[in-house]
Amino acid sequence: MENSFLKILGLVCLSTCLLHAQNTVNYNLNGMVVQGEASGGNVVSDDIALGFGLGYDFPFANPRFEFAVKGDYLWINLDYINDVDPSNISILRATMNQFSVSGGLNIYLNNSHNVANLYQPFRPYMQILTGIIAQSNSLEPSDNFVYPSVDGFLILPVVEIGFGAKIRINPQWSFNLNMGFRSTFSDDIDGLIGTTASPDIMGILRMGVSKRL
Repeated sequence: MENSFLKILGLVCLSTCLLHAQNTVNYNLNGMVVQGEASGGNVVSDDIALGFGLGYDFPFANPRFEFAVKGDYLWINLDYINDVDPSNISILRATMNQFSVSGGLNIYLNNSHNVANLYQPFRPYMQILTGIIAQSNSLEPSDNFVYPSVDGFLILPVVEIGFGAKIRINPQWSFNLNMGFRSTFSDDIDGLIGTTASPDIMGILRMGVSKRL
């Protein structure tokens, strides 16, 4: 009985050490585009969003799955131009500061997911995240801009689905590329309210490095 207990205790300790050894911190530079009603119809939009992020991944007992926690910041600059009437062009300039905290799963797609990370130089994965976005909208419309808009501070739920890959540089560091699509299921993120109230879609790209702890 005592030997069995010691074996079980040893396995638990070994598993804990292995899991701890595969915990990773992710440092990212972020880019994003916003797809809303403002990108079509009577209004043409031009947008750019840049920022940075920090993440932490830690595995389940099954190495195919990881918990993923992310914090992201994005500075968003949007310009809307209503040029239907060339003699009466209207403009809306919008600046947003977007903070988000999200958590979910990394699901690794390699068939050899049960092999230690050290022996997998390329690890593609699918990612599913849910969380909260806090965003401040600062809008500067021209006097003749008549479309309804959303100014001020917003807090909204967000869901993100994406894919990524970790490419090992050495036993501790990996290059991490992640691309996803996120939505708050609202029409407020781009600062402009369309007639259909269709949810805005955000395409986000994260590029950076991951350090194994």
